[in-house]
Amino acid sequence: MPDFIQRKNFLLKDLKYKADEQISRRILELQKKFNKKFSREDQKKLAFSQKVDYVYNTTALEGNTFNYAETETLLSGVTVGGHTIKEENEILNQKEAWEWTLSSAFQKSKISITENLIKDIHWRVGKDTVVQPGQYRDGRVKIGGTDYLPPKTKLEIDNMLKIFLADFNGLNEEIYLKAIILHFVAALIQPFYDGNKRTARLLMNFILLQNNYPLFSIPVKMRQEYITAMIKGYETLDINDLIKLLSDLMIKKMEDM
Repeated sequence: MPDFIQRKNFLLKDLKYKADEQISRRILELQKKFNKKFSREDQKKLAFSQKVDYVYNTTALEGNTFNYAETETLLSGVTVGGHTIKEENEILNQKEAWEWTLSSAFQKSKISITENLIKDIHWRVGKDTVVQPGQYRDGRVKIGGTDYLPPKTKLEIDNMLKIFLADFNGLNEEIYLKAIILHFVAALIQPFYDGNKRTARLLMNFILLQNNYPLFSIPVKMRQEYITAMIKGYETLDINDLIKLLSDLMIKKMEDM
């Protein structure tokens, strides 16, 4: 019988991480170049042009079997055979959630990270495919590959998120690091029955796009490295491996632009 890691309480200060100064300098340097090279309107156009790449990778990371070409075909409005209705709806939901998140991120007035924002994104990610989309769960869920157990009750989830968001919105870290932290904690708490990591990745991009960073996608080919880093974080609250993985991907993304 495994010793389950149950976490009913969580504070932002419990996270174990240390920003690499060299990586931080490189990311900030590249972000400044990106912001100088592209106007805000151009940044928006670039982000919206990456729809297929983002939708394909983020759904494939969670096991959706649509390949890239099939995803592109479905998003163009043509039905693709050989897949379940659930998988098809996951793709279409992700497109809608992605478009809504990007549109919100590019509003003139900045939007704070709130529980309502998290629920709004999840509702779009999960409608017709998950239990109670946009509503906190009130029951146990498990995460494959780990003995970590997220909080069980709606009350625990609500309390943890309220405390976390109050601390997070005052967190004095670089934007890219705040985005990674939000992504991890949203997945750690697992507030919904399903669709948590898809929601978490959109939240990460919401912060990045609001602050003049390019859209960021985790390639499905790096699925195992991503899962391994996330699981280490769940079990130990040490997210240094995750920060290194995602920071390296961000740097590569911006260097190629």
